[in-house]
Amino acid sequence: MLSQVTENPCFGGWPSPARARVLRVFLEIQKPRLCKVIRVLAFAYPYTWDSLPIFYRLFLFPGKTAQNEATLYHQKHMIMTLLASFLYSAHLPERLAPGCFDYIGHSHQLFHVCVILATHLQMEAILLDKTLRKEWLLATSKPFSFSQIAGAILLCIIFSLSNIIYFSAALYRTPEPELHKKET
Repeated sequence: MLSQVTENPCFGGWPSPARARVLRVFLEIQKPRLCKVIRVLAFAYPYTWDSLPIFYRLFLFPGKTAQNEATLYHQKHMIMTLLASFLYSAHLPERLAPGCFDYIGHSHQLFHVCVILATHLQMEAILLDKTLRKEWLLATSKPFSFSQIAGAILLCIIFSLSNIIYFSAALYRTPEPELHKKET
């Protein structure tokens, strides 16, 4: 029974020949620069996509609708997000004093603190925007129908379940062990 547990990928163990073959397949080991670019894009693309309306409102459309109390929160949100990305990419505290920020205060922790503050500021800005522009929003937008809401919920459920099934199925697929070749 112990051998079944230690060789099960769910528990972190694979037979050693298969482990060697799987390690060669990992893209991060083969092309670390490409993986770093993909990792950066995985964070930059959603941030840019979510921030496009804010960028439009703050920089490209500086009319009287952007000159309200929520604009200050949007600006603080953007500053905190840029600070978080700078601290995370520059590894600033660790470079200034190596060894002093190993457990508390390293760049990854500061990144999370800044992102949490940025999220808080973003939520405050959205709530303030919604409160200040309630009449305009009600006049210019129509309410969602039940079928639109149900369709959005159904799509989210289908997408989430397909992700769970796809990545859970990978846990049960074990690589075939390589045959030991005798070198003579």
